[in-house]
Amino acid sequence: MKLYTAGHSTSELADFVELMTENEIELVVDVRSKPRSRLAHFDQVPLEEALEAAGVRYRFLGDRLGGMPQDASMRDRWKQGRLDPVIIGHLRQTEEWQDGIAELARLITRGGGARVCIICSEFNPDECHRKAVALDAAQAVPDLEIGHLAVSKQIPREVGVQEVMM
Repeated sequence: MKLYTAGHSTSELADFVELMTENEIELVVDVRSKPRSRLAHFDQVPLEEALEAAGVRYRFLGDRLGGMPQDASMRDRWKQGRLDPVIIGHLRQTEEWQDGIAELARLITRGGGARVCIICSEFNPDECHRKAVALDAAQAVPDLEIGHLAVSKQIPREVGVQEVMM
């Protein structure tokens, strides 16, 4: 089984949806803390509608797997586009995160392994908490491989779990 990740960054919605369909993604799991964007076409409703019109299901899990901590003392450390190991360590200890990983594992394994892509806004997975989400999913789902899809017209960058250090 394989789990993909993608960051929408500043792409056009049509290009993002095309990336999902070209890679035969069946389910997009949104792990943004808040399902909205400075680019209105990536707000939850238009994104979900565009994906569903293309035959791709949408699920929001950012309430459990979002990268912005709820704890005020941790929120002071949080910065968009920066993967902070202290924050990730804190998030991983929360019941919400653990429940979210369990739900993501169920979604991945349901029906023999749907093609799932977790999304956030950051283009580079090395600068986004979705990398930690993917690694934790790989711990929960035996033999899960991780691939990162580039939303720009670049060739998709695939990263094996063993290559990613957290």
